[in-house]
Amino acid sequence: MSVETLGKNRTEQLRFWAGNKVKDLLGYSEDTVVTAAIACLGRRLTENQTKEQLNPLLEDETNGFVEELYVRYQQLLDDKKHDTKGSAVIQQQPKVKKRGIEDVFGDDVEDSTDYGVRKVSKMKLPHEQEEETRLIQTDLTPAEQRKFDEMAMKQIQKLRDKVMKDEDKRRSKGSINKDGAKAYLSEAMASKDRASILQAKINQRMATLNLPGIAKAPVLDKEGRTLDASGKAISVIKHEPTLKVNLRESKRKNFKLEKPDDNQTVTNPYFDPRMRIKGATRQPKAMKFNEAGKFIQLAQKQRAQSKLEELQRQIAATAKKTGISTVAKRVMLTDDNLAKEDPVPEVEWWDKFILVTENYSTSDTPVSQEELLGSVSTPKYREITHLIEHPISKPPPGAAETAPPLSVVLTKKERRKLRTQRRLERQREEQEKIRLGLIPPPPPKVRIANLMRVLCSEAVQDPTKVEATVRAQAAERQKKHLKANAERQLTKEQRSAKKIAKLTEDTSQGVHIAVFRIDNLSNPQHKYKVETNATQFLFTGLMLLAKDNNIVIVEGGPKGLRKFKRLMMVRIKWNEDVRNRKNQEDDKRPKNQCKLIWEGTRKTRYFSKFTTKLITGDPSAAKEFLAKYNCQNFWDLAVCESIVSEDV
Repeated sequence: MSVETLGKNRTEQLRFWAGNKVKDLLGYSEDTVVTAAIACLGRRLTENQTKEQLNPLLEDETNGFVEELYVRYQQLLDDKKHDTKGSAVIQQQPKVKKRGIEDVFGDDVEDSTDYGVRKVSKMKLPHEQEEETRLIQTDLTPAEQRKFDEMAMKQIQKLRDKVMKDEDKRRSKGSINKDGAKAYLSEAMASKDRASILQAKINQRMATLNLPGIAKAPVLDKEGRTLDASGKAISVIKHEPTLKVNLRESKRKNFKLEKPDDNQTVTNPYFDPRMRIKGATRQPKAMKFNEAGKFIQLAQKQRAQSKLEELQRQIAATAKKTGISTVAKRVMLTDDNLAKEDPVPEVEWWDKFILVTENYSTSDTPVSQEELLGSVSTPKYREITHLIEHPISKPPPGAAETAPPLSVVLTKKERRKLRTQRRLERQREEQEKIRLGLIPPPPPKVRIANLMRVLCSEAVQDPTKVEATVRAQAAERQKKHLKANAERQLTKEQRSAKKIAKLTEDTSQGVHIAVFRIDNLSNPQHKYKVETNATQFLFTGLMLLAKDNNIVIVEGGPKGLRKFKRLMMVRIKWNEDVRNRKNQEDDKRPKNQCKLIWEGTRKTRYFSKFTTKLITGDPSAAKEFLAKYNCQNFWDLAVCESIVSEDV
């Protein structure tokens, strides 16, 4: 017994029945179960084997489904055998071409090889008829109803055409079997009746739906609104543009300014005739003629300018070779007060106390010593004695008052010996206190390793209890040890204060100052390193950024300043520039370098903190800024260094 024996049509009927049955059992369609069931029949499995195969898919519904499946399969098999027996009678009768009724009704009717003997193979099943009736009675949307009506009308028209075509073919063929003719007529009449019934149902359904204006021309009222069959206005969705160009065009049309009408000027009380709407007008450009000789004069000026620049370059090169340019630039750096020499006084201040006259004698006549200096009895000479006044010698501000004592450096063996002696001394003191009864003796330190040796009898009597006690004591010692470590550990504020105290140096005897000059400080990495290290060493000072001349002034202790000098002179690679690393013209750029232009000590500081200042305008503003802190001489040193580096 196999599915192949049923044939294609009956196999499809069995598959369709199985699909509907699975949908009734599960509540939804499941093609996997249907395919598995048909496959079980194809492999000729027994009913019990099929139940085992489908049990994971259907569970409790397996038995009923398999039993009904095999009953249905047996029915289709019996129908095939019955049709096979009647096929001999069909073959004896003359063969007539099949009619086209199936094209009208779809797959409802299948013709046999003779009009006298006919079989219905694909009639509508009960559940299909119920589904069709349900679809007709269900409320449909207007779009779905229109589509359904069109399909129905096409099917009816197709049915009528087929009936007329088959009738013409039958008449052209001549006479046929009386039984076949009767069967054909009865079936044609039944088809016609079904078509008329379906048309009546469609018309009745169309009447109940009250669809607005189907297949009718739209009706407009006086205001231009669209009306339906009942006379109600229909809201028509206005098309809105979505493209940018269409949106701009619609806005331009909506907001287009129009000239007001004459009637509006009369009726509108707010209209001002003085306000005129002017349109966009383009003024024509007038022709401008150049005077004769204009471009010749411009060319002559450019030639003269180029000759002057060439002459200046030659003079600058000659002055650079002779060294005149360097001297001239240094002279320009001197202050106006220093450039102006004081006039020569008539009498020097150290001579005014001794001379009697107000000026030196410049006449040719000799002057005696008494006339010039006066006599010894003059009151001016009372202050002059044979004694010599020596100035009091003072130590320099950075020198220490007393030399610090030299620390004794012990060897590793000596340090161990001292530590052992201190530990033994502490233990002796504790033992003396225990003997005097000042402190209780410490409990024995019991571990798992020496458990049996320290607690002999107790460990034998109850070893579990003793082991628990020993482990508790060990845990207590561990907890005490961790607690002591936590108490000794510094807090976050204490660690920060300790670090600051370590970096802070004593500058009461004098402040160490260093001034650096950098050719180019445009790289942000270099600026970040300089500023961050100066802040970490607790320096005060200034990072001044100007065009082609950048200086860094730092003030602090000697130890930190020594490390900062190594940072500026050795560690930072001033020629590295991350932004121009891929540039192939790095060799053509001038080399960037950092130089220490001044280093010394001072009693007090110039600055209160380390800051950064950017000078974007005239470089002389940098000197004015440093003058606020009374250290403008650092700028002169930096400029002189730049001049010397250019000459080199």
